[in-house]
Amino acid sequence: MTFGVAIFLGFLLLATQVMVHLYATSMVTAVAFDEARRASTQGGHCAGVEVRVVDRLGEWASRPGVSVTCTAGVPPGPGTPGVPTTVRVVGPSPARALSIFGSQPIARIDRSASFLTEREVAP
Repeated sequence: MTFGVAIFLGFLLLATQVMVHLYATSMVTAVAFDEARRASTQGGHCAGVEVRVVDRLGEWASRPGVSVTCTAGVPPGPGTPGVPTTVRVVGPSPARALSIFGSQPIARIDRSASFLTEREVAP
């Protein structure tokens, strides 16, 4: 009976940690997507992207291992294709119990989003 309860609690811990990891990955993906879209509509300017990402992701984003990078794009010109604006967020997974499996994709969250850069409209 004790062995059965221990196995059940182990599976419950595993399921909880997987859900925490998937939720965190989903949140990071959504924030990267939103900020890449915002930066691309502002002509590819990355000013303030890192601050907004840290603000939206809260305590997790202020950890030392988390990095936010924004690569500014170039809007398309006459006869030239545009370069997309990309926002990338990388950091450790908050599901620390999954690190016992030693798999790198589980231990880290690495998400990026790209949008074609638009020209700024002058008022």
